[in-house]
Amino acid sequence: MDKVIVTGLLVIASVTAAVLVITTILPSVSSSGQSVASAQREAAGRIRTSIEIIAVSSNANGTQIDVWVKNVGTKTITAIDRSDVFLVQEGSRFDAMTYHQAGGLNTWRTDSPDPTWSRGDTLHIIIEIDSSDPVGDGDHTLIVSTPNGITAAKSFQKP
Repeated sequence: MDKVIVTGLLVIASVTAAVLVITTILPSVSSSGQSVASAQREAAGRIRTSIEIIAVSSNANGTQIDVWVKNVGTKTITAIDRSDVFLVQEGSRFDAMTYHQAGGLNTWRTDSPDPTWSRGDTLHIIIEIDSSDPVGDGDHTLIVSTPNGITAAKSFQKP
């Protein structure tokens, strides 16, 4: 009879321990699964996003730069205004341009009011530079980055 009582208590303790383990581990596993799925969706979006800078041209006095960037990925890029545009001249210049559709000094804008950038479309970006610090002679690099971190760079020289 003693063995039956001990066996019964051990079974009850084992079931209770198993229930406690399951109730504490299951939410963590579920949360981890959701995190992995979210990371996979983000990675898939990045893989489907790709841009290429087709052409860069500066005016003669170095106060405006016209850039044409093509969406060569399979995904439509939204929130173009959250993209980043940088102008770099090695050793002397690094400008992070701010988006402002109305224009202004050291800003970039597009000639399209549409906030989406569909597959195959070419986006015209206009960069306005302060005339007190225009683009000088020599090699420059223009870098464009989408909101999800895909970048493209192109070197150019002022005419």
